[in-house]
Amino acid sequence: MLKWIKSPFAGRSRLAKPARKSSRKQARRKTTNQAPTVRIQRQHLFISASLALLVLAYLTFPSGQWLPIEKIKIAGQFQHLDTDQLQSELEPFLGQGFFSVDIQSIQHVIGNQPWIREVSVRRVWPNQLQVSIVEKEAFARWDSSHLLGTGASIFVADSAEFEHLPLINGYPGRSAELLSYYSRLQQLFASRDLRITSLHEDSKGALSLELDNRLQVSLGSDNSEQKIQQLLAVYSDQIHPRLERIAHIDFRYSNGFAIAWKKQDGQESDPSQLG
Repeated sequence: MLKWIKSPFAGRSRLAKPARKSSRKQARRKTTNQAPTVRIQRQHLFISASLALLVLAYLTFPSGQWLPIEKIKIAGQFQHLDTDQLQSELEPFLGQGFFSVDIQSIQHVIGNQPWIREVSVRRVWPNQLQVSIVEKEAFARWDSSHLLGTGASIFVADSAEFEHLPLINGYPGRSAELLSYYSRLQQLFASRDLRITSLHEDSKGALSLELDNRLQVSLGSDNSEQKIQQLLAVYSDQIHPRLERIAHIDFRYSNGFAIAWKKQDGQESDPSQLG
């Protein structure tokens, strides 16, 4: 009697065919993925070779002959700077190498100009430099030969050309505080359509000011804003009607302020104290 015996290898031959198809697909994927890698490697080789040539040329040629600077462009909006003078100070840098030119030296030379607030220099390929300048903005006169900038910097300038600006003066190390003082006090006077034309701080820290109506006010060294509020509270009724006769208002009193009257017919001024 014959028995059918199933071979243990019977089903394996059928499963082998899908495996071959899968291996063929993987081989195709590997083949297609190799092309971008080759391109990227070629690009890296090209970039590396270009950089090597640049370095070789830079080391071979003298610095002054390697891409010499042919043009220096000055960028910015100026009202007081002399661009012709700036160009003449930048001329020595023409002809220097693009990579070897001393950027910090240019910033130092140009930055020493009184009216310059900020300066930056950048290279523009292949043979240019661009010098960007921010000019200072004058806020007030400091003395006859200096101005006070909006950033509280004191710089050399002819103050005679800026008579329309207020005069702010004191210890140079206090320029920022004085500028802040002026701004706050001016906001208080603006409510009466008045403008501070002069603000001075003496060596003891006492403030005095003058208004655009020639009224002079001594505030002392403390509570200046509170004293201004007191002045404005009586200004319309007591100060403004007598403005032509008042020479000076003094707040250096603990219980009020004093008014010094102008001289009349050879008479000395007679200060009167108000609370």
